[in-house]
Amino acid sequence: MTSTWAFVPSAPLLALPGDDALAATRDATQRLVGEVVGTAADSITVFAETDWPVELDETHGGSLERYGLDVAAGGENVALGLGHTIGAWLLDRAGWTGSRRYVSQVDSEERTVLVVADGAACIQSNSPRGLDSRGPAFQEDLLTALRTADTASLAQLDLTLAAALWCTGAPVLREVGRATRDRSWHAQLRYTGAPLGVGYWVACWRSA
Repeated sequence: MTSTWAFVPSAPLLALPGDDALAATRDATQRLVGEVVGTAADSITVFAETDWPVELDETHGGSLERYGLDVAAGGENVALGLGHTIGAWLLDRAGWTGSRRYVSQVDSEERTVLVVADGAACIQSNSPRGLDSRGPAFQEDLLTALRTADTASLAQLDLTLAAALWCTGAPVLREVGRATRDRSWHAQLRYTGAPLGVGYWVACWRSA
């Protein structure tokens, strides 16, 4: 049974097609999600960080109004946080009409997962936290783990350091590492960049 886990950013401006700063990020993200939708069998799980436990279905949706964007995504019951809302928007854009699950915990049995997570926000001078000398190396380690499907490294992520570097995606990535470590994966890192000073990536893992 083939499994596909796709890794995409949670930037609100992904949902603003006229914004040129994220054009390359947006193109790579939508291209990968389109591939995922094209091969998904029945249901897609969106996994993202939340402040409380979440397990919701396709009747739920979210809004980016708090980020200054007139964008709604997913179902009519507005209950999704940022990461899940971006996931919902991407699935909407890709034309996915099947079942959805929006979760804050994930396990190895999931077949098709959209992992919405960002990297460090301190890797260059224009980053939200400014430049932290630890940030670039931390970000590169994350990219290497995604590029090689190094589940052990992800499972052992230092969340204290990640929080200091404003890496909001670290808890999600650590959970991914723990959930996927008993399987063999073929990994592709499709895109990396920091157009807003935050580390973004687009990656895909597949396991037979």
